[in-house]
Amino acid sequence: MTDRAHKRKHYFINKSFQLKYTFAIALTILTVMLVSGVGLYVGIWSSIIENFSKFKVSQNLETAKRIADYEGARYRKGDFRLEKIFREAELLSAREQETLHNALRSVNRSLAPKIVTLVVVIFIGGIFISHRIAGPMYRFEKSAEAIRNGDLSVNFYVRKSDEMKHAAVNLEEMVESLRDDIDKIKRISRDLKTSVSSFAGDMPQGEAKHLKEMADRIGEILSKYKT
Repeated sequence: MTDRAHKRKHYFINKSFQLKYTFAIALTILTVMLVSGVGLYVGIWSSIIENFSKFKVSQNLETAKRIADYEGARYRKGDFRLEKIFREAELLSAREQETLHNALRSVNRSLAPKIVTLVVVIFIGGIFISHRIAGPMYRFEKSAEAIRNGDLSVNFYVRKSDEMKHAAVNLEEMVESLRDDIDKIKRISRDLKTSVSSFAGDMPQGEAKHLKEMADRIGEILSKYKT
């Protein structure tokens, strides 16, 4: 199928369809991103909280204290710094949690403009992608309207970058078949009128007139078709 060297300057060919198509794409992508992001965020945050919570630090220090007690009982030595370490661990855990909260807030602030930019990029990409479908659809609608009005000289060619090429080929073959059929009927109609005129003298006057009117009517109907 040949490709016409024409470029569309307007990307909103079918505005309602393109916006619906674009929003569907954007919503699907954003939903996947949101679910993945929330899952990742919650997973990381819960892991951080678990590992840096006062309970976890205290639990680790308790384990260390038991080991130290065991070693002290075994070697008759004690470590009198453990109580101080416990108090410092509580302060350290609180500071670490505050630091992590600040870090996450900073990450959230930096992610917000990136997400907005991503949404804009997805929306623009959706418009360009939908244009490859909306463009041929618009052309098909206009060509179908022209055929309804009797213009069979239209075509359904689409650009190389457009979708629906197979549909365009089938529609083009359909129009070509209609052109051939209309041309054949036009030739038959002309032959019929010629035959009626030639044999009018050999027919009853009423019958000849009736045939001539029918031939004229067929010719009138066919005259609206442009091939």
